[in-house]
Amino acid sequence: MPFTGRLEATPLLDIVQIIAYSQQSGLLSVKGNSTKGLLIFQAGNIVCAYSPSALPLLVKAAKEQNPDNRLSLRRIQVLAALRELFDIAEGDYRFVKKTEPVAELEGLDMKLFYDSGALDTGDLLLVLETAMDDQREHIRVTQASPEPSSASIEARVHRRYGPIIIQATLEFAGTTVVGHLTNLSEGGTFFHADEFPGPDSECELGFELPWELGHCQTKAKVAWHRSEGPGTRRGVGLSFLEFSPDSEGRIASYLVRFQELAAVVDLEA
Repeated sequence: MPFTGRLEATPLLDIVQIIAYSQQSGLLSVKGNSTKGLLIFQAGNIVCAYSPSALPLLVKAAKEQNPDNRLSLRRIQVLAALRELFDIAEGDYRFVKKTEPVAELEGLDMKLFYDSGALDTGDLLLVLETAMDDQREHIRVTQASPEPSSASIEARVHRRYGPIIIQATLEFAGTTVVGHLTNLSEGGTFFHADEFPGPDSECELGFELPWELGHCQTKAKVAWHRSEGPGTRRGVGLSFLEFSPDSEGRIASYLVRFQELAAVVDLEA
């Protein structure tokens, strides 16, 4: 049975994050009043995307023979399609599991897309959300480390859920930085930004949870940091030290809701 619903109740961003978290393979179709689209998933990552404005890029990527050029075109094309589809505020969604690769989309052979590998959903969402934040800021102004060690990984008591994209602010040493949380647990999170505190630093983290769960404020300590590599991988792993009133309960409620949605997708799709 397909997993279906209305985008007014569950925004497309939430649906994509849940499919990625639960590592589903299949087709997610979206239909709004003025546009429609489709996403192909493999084990939670995105193989391909369709939207009307991104169709020319899809055709170009399908015809590209150079693997590196095809991969770059696919990434640009999927981001363009997601950008268009995320603007649909009212409409229907439908996710159907597929155990076998999708043979074609819009008359195009999908084999080369599968052969070159699915694109990391978390990275795509972070790139898209960061670009949209930059655009919002431009409009507002115009109108107005190393990887975590095995020891630190083993020390985690709480399971982290992701990919998620939640805007957050981090305060440290008199500096306030705006970034994004890309995973979350009851004990900590990963904060992505261009600027962040060093190892073992203490800081204040604030963020608004989806689904009207409210604002959370926590004191945290840098458990590890990643300062090298691609931009979407830069940031700090934070361990929560102390919560403002109700924040701990709100985070727990969010994670329960996240698990429930993932379970529904797994059972119904």
